[in-house]
Amino acid sequence: MKKIKITANGVVIPATLNDTVAAKDFEKRLPFKTTGNDSGIDYCCIAKEGKYDRNELQDDWNNGDIGFGSGWFALLYGGQEESKVYKDQMIIGHMDDGFEAMIERLPSSVEFLVEEA
Repeated sequence: MKKIKITANGVVIPATLNDTVAAKDFEKRLPFKTTGNDSGIDYCCIAKEGKYDRNELQDDWNNGDIGFGSGWFALLYGGQEESKVYKDQMIIGHMDDGFEAMIERLPSSVEFLVEEA
């Protein structure tokens, strides 16, 4: 488990990467910079595909999860209740408690910087 910080528009969101193959691959990219847009349930950003283990894919998420795969980096802040319809999600981490208030302060399009904490 690796502590990270996600900075956007002056807002710093603490988070933790998990021990999946994809999370370990993502960690090698730090610092990672990308631009994302608010979809109403997540901030979705383009990201180059990385290594992952198919056995670690899941068909849902928890609000606060960080997704990475299929060419996307996503901060999943909502939609947990309906997320079972989203198949093959690669969850690489989770934002710390209180992330909701921080996410609400972000504009609809924003640049993210992900770094080691």
